[in-house]
Amino acid sequence: MSPLCLWPIQAPLAAAMETVPERIRLAVDFLQASQLPSGLFRYQHDLVSGRDSRKDNIVRQAGTAYALAEYQRVAPEPEVRQVLLRALDAFDRNAVDWKHGRLLTGDGKLAGAKVGATALAMLALMLGGDGIGDTVQGQRRLDAWLRGILALQRTDGGFESRPGSGRTSAYSNGEVWLALAYYHRAFPLDERVVLALQRADARFLGFYGRQPEIGFFHWGVMAAAIRYATTGDQRFRDFVAAQIEAFLTRLRPRPNPRSNSCYSVEGLAGAAAVLAPETGQGALATRLRARLRQEMEKNLALQILPGQRRIDLGPGRYLVAPEIPRFQGGFLNGARRPQLRIDATQHCLSAMLKLWRSRFPLALEIPDSGGG
Repeated sequence: MSPLCLWPIQAPLAAAMETVPERIRLAVDFLQASQLPSGLFRYQHDLVSGRDSRKDNIVRQAGTAYALAEYQRVAPEPEVRQVLLRALDAFDRNAVDWKHGRLLTGDGKLAGAKVGATALAMLALMLGGDGIGDTVQGQRRLDAWLRGILALQRTDGGFESRPGSGRTSAYSNGEVWLALAYYHRAFPLDERVVLALQRADARFLGFYGRQPEIGFFHWGVMAAAIRYATTGDQRFRDFVAAQIEAFLTRLRPRPNPRSNSCYSVEGLAGAAAVLAPETGQGALATRLRARLRQEMEKNLALQILPGQRRIDLGPGRYLVAPEIPRFQGGFLNGARRPQLRIDATQHCLSAMLKLWRSRFPLALEIPDSGGG
């Protein structure tokens, strides 16, 4: 039984959250079973064709390790630790030298290096616990990846998405901000990161405060929440509130019933504690919590559950595939997208962990994911 099942919770939450620990366990098992001999993870399986995708994405590979590290931080397990170690070894083998550091790449070439992937690998290393990041090897990797990231910081405070591109990305800016926020919380005396964060904070609070972007949203809100917890600086809480307001009114004013929106839930959940009603954000906090419930009700319907034999695609439409039971615990890419890509499950695992750890009162009507 997962250690999560043993955590004491308040009685009112027990009924609402009773299936979430089991769903977390299923998602972890799915990702563990997806690990390949290389240490990376099966990228995507299509239930229509019955084939694995030939595509890959090093950012999503690193993100999968990050989500497993979040789980390992709160419920350490030897098996998950070994999965993380194999993944981190694979990332190290696929990293390339850049300036005085190293960057993750999917093909062993500098042209394929990604600052966002390197940031997520840093997070996996820092959050993995159980000595994963405290060994000589772990510290060497952490410092090398950090140096690679810092070498990509631009004069305006943002980060090039890859060496020589001259371009930034909303996704990778948010991923890097989150990694540096975690790093500074763990190592507050590292002047390199203190200075980098000063520039990054100013850039991201200003630029994305004026121009919210969905690719930055969930990473940026999580990063700003950590910066607020670390510094107590009101600017970060104000930024979180403004981002949530933008999400609810401009970026995603209505839930998409077909989408897997767990990535957005990560940001919404990260904001929930910062915007608690007692902080003076009562009305916004109420809207935020209502939206969280809406999003997670439909997201949980996308998880393949034990005993499931078919995927419902709409009224009178369903998909039967012999391998469905083998992929229990995985989350579909969407309600009418019968593929299992690692980041869909990664984001849902992370979202469930955040909600569970915060004891968020979902009061969900949890669906059964369609048919046995």
